[in-house]
Amino acid sequence: MTHDSETALPLVELRRVQKRFGGVRALRGVDLTVPSGTVIGLAGENGAGKSTLVKVLTGLYQPDEGEIAFRGVPQTKVTPALSRHAGIAAVAQELSLFDDLSVAQNILLGQEPLRWGFVDRKEMIARSRGALERVGARIDPEEMIRDLAFADRQLVEISKALVSDPSVLVLDEPTSGLRKAEVDHLLGLVREIADGGRSVIFITHRMSELFEVSDSIMVLKDGLTIGQLRTEECTPDQIITMMVGRQLENAFPPKVNASSDAGTGPLLSVADLTVAGIPIRGVSLELAHGEVLGIAGLAGNGQTELLEAIAGLRKSTGEVRLAGAKGPFRSPRAAIDHGISLVPEDRKRHGLVLPMTVRENILLPSLTLVSSGGVIKQKLSDEIARKMIGEMQVRPPDGELEAQALSGGNQQKVVIAKTLLTKPRVYAFADPTRGIDVGTKFEIFSLIRRLASGGDGVIFVSTDLTEIVNLADRVIVMSGGSIVAELAGEAINEADITRAAFAGSAV
Repeated sequence: MTHDSETALPLVELRRVQKRFGGVRALRGVDLTVPSGTVIGLAGENGAGKSTLVKVLTGLYQPDEGEIAFRGVPQTKVTPALSRHAGIAAVAQELSLFDDLSVAQNILLGQEPLRWGFVDRKEMIARSRGALERVGARIDPEEMIRDLAFADRQLVEISKALVSDPSVLVLDEPTSGLRKAEVDHLLGLVREIADGGRSVIFITHRMSELFEVSDSIMVLKDGLTIGQLRTEECTPDQIITMMVGRQLENAFPPKVNASSDAGTGPLLSVADLTVAGIPIRGVSLELAHGEVLGIAGLAGNGQTELLEAIAGLRKSTGEVRLAGAKGPFRSPRAAIDHGISLVPEDRKRHGLVLPMTVRENILLPSLTLVSSGGVIKQKLSDEIARKMIGEMQVRPPDGELEAQALSGGNQQKVVIAKTLLTKPRVYAFADPTRGIDVGTKFEIFSLIRRLASGGDGVIFVSTDLTEIVNLADRVIVMSGGSIVAELAGEAINEADITRAAFAGSAV
């Protein structure tokens, strides 16, 4: 009887929770009730307050006003330790792993099994392997985090949260970098957790996942709870309209023909590119003026590494030609100087200096624009940063705010702003909409088409095939570090891309 009455109580209750950062009200009176055995989908644009809400729930932020209760017991102050003790575990959108520790050490950090006062390494390996298998990951627990691909790091982060068998699991964009098979496995695991009487708060910008896995969907906008609906009683269009406050007619801007100038030849030419230590062998491709070139394939087959090699992040042999310049370029600075700029896959690790301000990050690769004799012209730098912040609609529009204080989507806007400021001829985008809301996605898609219509070239990698199909003028498919197919026109569809990717993987 006691057990029944306890399970009838909500696992978590937040009432009228508010949180301010200076003059910015990130949460403005949010209510959230999490009963046992349910999956609550949490939707909202970037900057709506989702990540702030998670940090309040896990004790990383203290609310300015409002009440928090765990299993009906009001909490005067929630700390990370208290939150963990209450059975709450969260997987943040931005990963928090230590590169120089092993997978097992990361998964069991702070809860290492002991034997005779020493860490029981054998037990630690066994427990971490069990957590990895639960998420469908085939990763060696003894491998170092720094050696893992982004998708595998994401699976380690999820395993780290699951190893304590939490009562409430918070997943913030958990599938954004995963392969399809891993996404399917994770969604099945989420349902399994809820069916076992525990609960999941599932945050994603992918509507198909939200509707597949959740029992109800709660929408946040500008720090306010707009509403919570039973999933079976609403549609994706309703949720999107609640999120953005308007009806979105189309998810993608229309394609236009690439504006290649006759007789000028390709804008970018890559010949026999090979990357040491990475299975990229003899890759050759061309990019026309005004063309959007999509790079597709099963994750882990060299798509992102190819972009990084072209943009000077990886040492390579072969040839890269752009506007008379000949590479491959030996550094990102050299590539930028010759007209190639990369928006990297992992904005937190490779795109931003998080403790620096938004203004400083935007200007970092373009300091010669705002300096003379090694001295920064403050007025000019403020003016240019303000212009780029307005152009990319960064929220809040405060150039002196630290980059780490922004939501993931607004951090991505800052990365793109600093890339635009370098005025490249070739833009390389590595999964540019990972963890981005539908409204911001459309802004990025529209920007890509505008860049192409002005005669610049765009190469982009995406883990979302829908983006490849609807954005690319031409698609190359990679497998095992080589190009196995090139598709154009009506052949650019999910079936033909997938068929080519799997056919290549069987070679």
